[in-house]
Amino acid sequence: MKRTLDSTDHHTALRTAGGGAFETSDFYLACYLRCIGYALDDVRRDGRRVVFVFGDKPARKTDLMAFFGNKAEVNPLQFVAAIKDLKTLIHNS
Repeated sequence: MKRTLDSTDHHTALRTAGGGAFETSDFYLACYLRCIGYALDDVRRDGRRVVFVFGDKPARKTDLMAFFGNKAEVNPLQFVAAIKDLKTLIHNS
């Protein structure tokens, strides 16, 4: 069973980095990207914010529009696992 994600409560910072990388400080977007197969290349702090750096994909715009347009679907248990994993990375970095 898949669940539609609701992103209406999220303010996000998105940025294309050099070298085929994509950055976001939106925690739940980062979890979603992990669920749909984006490679997490780095996690870094920028002041109080945490920035997630992913390998970019040609379909990124479509994937972002699905997420922010409330059309994205992922396995709920996979999404929970991504939340736990990224929280662990945040607290251990």
